[in-house]
Amino acid sequence: REQAMYSVIHGGTDLELRKLSSEYLTSLPFDGHAIGGSLGRDRDDMINVVSFVTALLPPAQPRHLLGIADLESIDRAAPLGVDTFDSCYPTRMARHGNVLTRSEGKIQILRGKYSSDFGPIDDECRCFTCQNYSRAYINHLLKAKEPVGHTLLTIHNLQFMNDTMAKIRSDILAGHI
Repeated sequence: REQAMYSVIHGGTDLELRKLSSEYLTSLPFDGHAIGGSLGRDRDDMINVVSFVTALLPPAQPRHLLGIADLESIDRAAPLGVDTFDSCYPTRMARHGNVLTRSEGKIQILRGKYSSDFGPIDDECRCFTCQNYSRAYINHLLKAKEPVGHTLLTIHNLQFMNDTMAKIRSDILAGHI
């Protein structure tokens, strides 16, 4: 079999509807389950729904959170048993000139102070962007409206997210999560 088929658990913030959806869909031969639909007004609502739903899902099957993959949500949902995430977060951040770093958190590379910063975006990153381009050069590309600037930021942000997920997997295997 070449492709897995997932159910999508719906029900909004109504936990009874989420329970009914989970019970019905887990009775069918799906390979995994996704948590989708409205998850509430804020991150706390979302975590409440995710916590409730993941407790109802078979632990041996993968759980996917649809459309949510910012760093705080990942940090809060992974310990609840969410295995995979999808979202436009790293590319949307890049499109707006935001870069994810290990030491400084999120930075806005268009700020003037980066126009003379000739270091990499992130000293600890091994991505193509960090190995070949400075903050100053990327700042220049974005100010000059060069599309490659956003591409370079996207490459870095995707690597940052991949590294984040690798760390979470390592923490799970080590029993820290």
